[in-house]
Amino acid sequence: MSENSAIQINWKTKRDGMLINLRANTPEELDVLIDGITLRLATLLDLEQTTEGMATTNKAVEVVTQAFPGAQPVQPPAPPAHNYAPTPPSPATGIPQCTCGAGEMRLVPAGISKSTGKPYRAFYACPRPQAQACKNRQNA
Repeated sequence: MSENSAIQINWKTKRDGMLINLRANTPEELDVLIDGITLRLATLLDLEQTTEGMATTNKAVEVVTQAFPGAQPVQPPAPPAHNYAPTPPSPATGIPQCTCGAGEMRLVPAGISKSTGKPYRAFYACPRPQAQACKNRQNA
């Protein structure tokens, strides 16, 4: 893709005005890009909220530093003395299980086929390495 793509879509999110740009040469390529953004939308919005929070925190530190010159930051508390292993996160919901028994399927994001040059939509595939994977696939 180049800056002279036949199709270009630009928009800002309502919350903090994150700018998202998509450029494609064909409608099919645009569909692949939209699928990719759709799959990552929650992550992008979380990133937007996190960076906005960081900016707010940095501004607060600046205000406090100006209000109390010479003040020293408080050190965070020491970690607990126990050696317990952290509790593993609960399994993600909504991720299909592979029928071969290999566990949660892995998400293959939308893209363009290296062999045919045609776009494909995102899908779930067997989590095993490709040489050992079953042929089970599900649309994302």
